[in-house]
Amino acid sequence: MNRTSLALFMVLFSPLALAHPSKHHGGFLAAIAHLLSEPDHLAMALIAVVLGIAGARLVRRRASARVQHKRR
Repeated sequence: MNRTSLALFMVLFSPLALAHPSKHHGGFLAAIAHLLSEPDHLAMALIAVVLGIAGARLVRRRASARVQHKRR
């Protein structure tokens, strides 16, 4: 499965991943407040940020290595 189809699959099926939808009855701001007040949600958000930063650094490092390799 290539990256594009995997990303599309994840986007299409993400609404099915609600762990406890009954806590989000207050609208968007209540949902954000709930996500920021639960330690398990904060841990998952932190993991996502760390993985995003690590992925961005890896992509940049590979791109700069490619550019340097072409200069030789």
